[in-house]
Amino acid sequence: MTNKMRKELNSQPVPNIQHPVSSIRYPETSIKHQTRNPQLESMRTVPAKKPVLILVAILLSLFLPLSANGGTISTAITCRQTVERSGAIALEVEIQNRGNITAHNVVATLILSDLVKGYDHLGDNPPGGKIDLKDRLVNLDLNPGKYVAIFRVDFEEQNGKPHQAYHFFDIPYRMDRIRSSRLPLSMKTAAPCFNKKAFWEKKGVIRLSMKNNGKEEIRPNVWLFLPEGFTSPEPNRSCRLLPGEEEIEEIPLRLEPDGKDQGLYHLVVWYALDNTHYSHLLKGKIQVEEQPVYFNRYLILGAILLVILFAALFIRRNQPLTPNF
Repeated sequence: MTNKMRKELNSQPVPNIQHPVSSIRYPETSIKHQTRNPQLESMRTVPAKKPVLILVAILLSLFLPLSANGGTISTAITCRQTVERSGAIALEVEIQNRGNITAHNVVATLILSDLVKGYDHLGDNPPGGKIDLKDRLVNLDLNPGKYVAIFRVDFEEQNGKPHQAYHFFDIPYRMDRIRSSRLPLSMKTAAPCFNKKAFWEKKGVIRLSMKNNGKEEIRPNVWLFLPEGFTSPEPNRSCRLLPGEEEIEEIPLRLEPDGKDQGLYHLVVWYALDNTHYSHLLKGKIQVEEQPVYFNRYLILGAILLVILFAALFIRRNQPLTPNF
């Protein structure tokens, strides 16, 4: 090949090879060698399409669910109550959706001491919408005292994923009939701390310390209400405290994969004493951290144990045998 032919070959433009993968365009690659066959280059680049397609599929599977679940449902609950002279309680509840997607199949539940009342088939709550609910509780066999009421709202996303929202409010019921305002039970709570990167099972306990400061036996009921992402196999319990007795209740807790960095839990403790109702609302914050798990300590410990084991075997093997006569 003469020098003139080489120069003409080098001056020819290099064909731009495009891969028909979706709408993705790949940058042109400059060919450094002097002589190449375009058909041979096209045949050589065909096997590279498969890993590129796999990479694109992985990226789409990672990012498409994020865009599909971009909406939020923010539920705000407002409760107004009136205690009538007859002892009936009038309730006015407003459930607002301050998010940008619809809350489907909304139902509600009122919990007031031993009273549990459900409100089904409230329909859907669109973004910016609200559901008004009115009720009148009559023929109540309630002792006078301060009640902590719980109003729970259950709803679903469009894909059927369930959610819950709680609202806690006080109902002073015939407080003028209470003999003493002294609280016979003192209590405090402590929350656990989870590590998301831990390989062992993510379990913890909520501790509730109670002390009976009165002169009579108390039988408190404990109800636990958790934020989403946390579960408990035993959220409710009852116990017995003698005068002057102190007890610490440990409520098991588990961090689920969808648990957030932190969450606020509520404990409602209620009991009856001297024909008077007592209710207490305690709050605590569950901490979730992401501390790295170091393997160096475990490796060093394992190596030390292996060295001790081999040393013991070596000593035992070389130990002279004592003849038995």
